[in-house]
Amino acid sequence: MNHTSQSSVPRWLHFGILTLLTLVAANLLAWRSVEPDLWGHIQYGEDWIHAGKMPTTASHTYSTPDYPWVNHENLFELAVAYGQRTLGGHGLMTVKCVSGLCLLWIMVRNASRQAVPALAAAVAMIPVAAGLAEFWLMRPQLFSFLFFGLMLVAIEHAFRDWQAVKAVNMLWLWSCIPLMIAWTNSHGGFAAGLCVFVAVLGLRGVELWLHHRRMATSTLVQFAVIGALAILSVLVNPYGYKLPYWMIVSLSQPRPEVSEWANILDGGGVLFPFLILSALSIGSVCLTRFKRDWVQVIVLGLIAVQSIGHLRHLAFFAIAFGFWMPQHVWSLWHRLVKWRPTLGAHEEFTGRAARLIGLELVAAAAALVGLLGYTFATFGVDRSKYPVSAFEYMASEHIDGRLVVTFDWAQYALAALAPDTTVGFDGRYDTCYPQSVVDMNFDLLFGSDMSRRHRAADSGPVDSNRVLEFGSPNLVLLDYIADVPAVQHLNNHPDWIPLYRDGRAALWGRRLTFADPAWPRYVAPERRWISDVMPEGIAAWPGFPNRSGRDAFSPEAAARASGEHRDRTTLTASDAARQW
Repeated sequence: MNHTSQSSVPRWLHFGILTLLTLVAANLLAWRSVEPDLWGHIQYGEDWIHAGKMPTTASHTYSTPDYPWVNHENLFELAVAYGQRTLGGHGLMTVKCVSGLCLLWIMVRNASRQAVPALAAAVAMIPVAAGLAEFWLMRPQLFSFLFFGLMLVAIEHAFRDWQAVKAVNMLWLWSCIPLMIAWTNSHGGFAAGLCVFVAVLGLRGVELWLHHRRMATSTLVQFAVIGALAILSVLVNPYGYKLPYWMIVSLSQPRPEVSEWANILDGGGVLFPFLILSALSIGSVCLTRFKRDWVQVIVLGLIAVQSIGHLRHLAFFAIAFGFWMPQHVWSLWHRLVKWRPTLGAHEEFTGRAARLIGLELVAAAAALVGLLGYTFATFGVDRSKYPVSAFEYMASEHIDGRLVVTFDWAQYALAALAPDTTVGFDGRYDTCYPQSVVDMNFDLLFGSDMSRRHRAADSGPVDSNRVLEFGSPNLVLLDYIADVPAVQHLNNHPDWIPLYRDGRAALWGRRLTFADPAWPRYVAPERRWISDVMPEGIAAWPGFPNRSGRDAFSPEAAARASGEHRDRTTLTASDAARQW
């Protein structure tokens, strides 16, 4: 049997495999599309653009409209608002996928500068893409991951000659200051980035001191100045010290209600890519033939530990792995080839074998392109996961008001039903709601189950009725499958009647408002829709009942739809009066 080395792989096969790996990564990064907070982020940015000034108090809510809003995601929300205006929903999803591929490409280029073959580096990107997949969503975290990648690019360039002569390109480190300012105004993940940046500077400083002692004083002073300015840069935001103060208070409290703050063992499918990345990191560091950079190893380990406690940090772990580990993974592969030479060899291609492999590559590529195309073709709002049909019913029956809504649907509701309907609480959480409002809403959703709760000591005993009275709401919308305690409570509540129900969503109205024939908002029993059938199909983005297109989030479009709604309501009332 004749064998040939890996380096003699035909050029067409080399590029064919790179194409397949790119398509695999693209499918992983495009997999997650719509997420519960996206509507809200676009709406808040659109509101700012429309008003010409930044909102300073809670918006789209009836419960605490005058409560200060410390929004740490302003730049992202402006970006997605402009993105929705110019590119639409499909355009935003394309940007999301392409930005991830660009980040992976930067990692491959970084590995190539370390003499790692492009194909080997591309293979190392697959576990990176798998680690990113669950979190690569069009939400503010996306900016955190991209800024983190850019920060590591700057660090890599700054310390490119470090191992040889302990030289530093300070200009690249200084570039991290404006990066940190932009990051601070885009997402709270800047805290993680700041910790990594300061840790790298501190550990490099220790390393430099051990090698050069007093001769390193000038460089150490510059490290200290840059680190101090990076810390102070978090004050460059519209709220000044209030934003970092809010971050400290918020991060000091557990959030068991938010799934992304769970530990890695409770994260379901994300455990597998974490284990793969961890095993590759440990194996590569232990068996590499390249010189280990212990600063990178220590920081990577710290990020991995954070991932165990909060699974959302897995994305940071994957990105750091992609920048720092490919060289060592490649060395690990050569170790394995040395132990098992058959792993690094293949038979010489005959003409027939080359044709068969070529057909297999084309078939695999076609399948991956088809899968990617299907992901984009089916982009929209899944009726079986979101209350699209419930919102359409509310629009058709002219039902609006003050809405208590389940946590994951609140930002969809406040955007889709604006301006006539406001919500009591939404995914902005404690950025614009006091803890008492947070607790009363989760009291309804979770009932007496405290396994997923963290309540303030001064919130009193659990009471599912408080949220039904606070602010005088007249509507309640719940997830019929996920919110079992709340659904049972509303079904047995004498003051609320069911107006709509399908297999996913359930809507109740206050009895005094919707069950009294003398009241203008009376909904007769025959107009109520009660069914157990699960809605099917994908509604066109953004899934609003009375608006569509790129300007669907525009306050002007919402006002026009509201005016038409009021005109129809007036006509309906007039017809009823004539019939009476």
